[in-house]
Amino acid sequence: MKIGFLFTFLLFFGCKSQEPLSPVIETPSGWEKQNSGVSTALGGAFFLDAKTGWISGNKGVILHTTDGGKRWIPQQTGTEKLLVSIFFADPKTGWAVGDTETVLHTTDGGAHWALLDIAIIPLAGSASPISKRKKDFTGLFFVDTQKGFIIGTKGFFVSTQDGGQHWETVNLPFNETLTSIFFVSPKQGWVTGDAGTIFYTEDGGAHFIRQITGTGKDLHRVFFVNGKVGWAVGANGTILATKNNGQNWEPQKSGVPAFLPGLFFVNEKTGWVAGAGGTILHTGDGGATWVQQPSGTIEFLINVYFVNKEFGWIAGTKGTILHTQRSGTPL
Repeated sequence: MKIGFLFTFLLFFGCKSQEPLSPVIETPSGWEKQNSGVSTALGGAFFLDAKTGWISGNKGVILHTTDGGKRWIPQQTGTEKLLVSIFFADPKTGWAVGDTETVLHTTDGGAHWALLDIAIIPLAGSASPISKRKKDFTGLFFVDTQKGFIIGTKGFFVSTQDGGQHWETVNLPFNETLTSIFFVSPKQGWVTGDAGTIFYTEDGGAHFIRQITGTGKDLHRVFFVNGKVGWAVGANGTILATKNNGQNWEPQKSGVPAFLPGLFFVNEKTGWVAGAGGTILHTGDGGATWVQQPSGTIEFLINVYFVNKEFGWIAGTKGTILHTQRSGTPL
């Protein structure tokens, strides 16, 4: 599944009521559905702790909770655009990005969101101007309140050193869609993209090198628990793992053919993957084995976020928010 197709799916089908292709089997689940109050697709997620978090999605939706999701309160964003990714550098300072170069910023925890028109400085010595054709932004990451990155379609990649007042193009030899970005420190980070692409930096984004992944499948998310151990997931049940910061990526057996856009680990052993058809996978051995967890839904599950080994959330289509307080394990 191409990321362009994923955007189309979220925009045009994620908010519509659809008949299931097959009956949902009533299997005990360790996941409980929370009331989001919306019917649009949800895909961005960020939590500070077991009580406080945000989830973003289609139609400009940003939902906020201060009680672990017992109540989800919509925040006013001033846009109807799909908000694919949301990130907070601290409890007050946050960002959300989405289609057609949408960027939102808050300095009060989302009580007020400002819609920004970012000005991009071309690379020094660049002969070609920045394209005026709008890109879809697919992800962002801030290493602190000042330094951050935004990625998008057609190789779009920019960075800021001053909290978003100015943005500069990141030099990356790639013109396809970049799908996710993750840093474990101000210096060390990874970026994924279409066709099995992973880029790596160890100097804070000044230079990126392309890593050999051994796959041509689109990769949608990357996650590291430290400077060496990480995973990447994507199309057709693809799960890759590394124990040496990406110098070598090895495939892991997911056991499913589903598109997998959700990924989160709490340590080197314990993690979850989420995807199409209500798929939730769990590992307790670093991915040597992946076991399906009953989700109680057939919705497209887009993102997963845990704050510890027990407490986690998953966001998906049709306003789906799932929550567990026991690692997703059924009673």
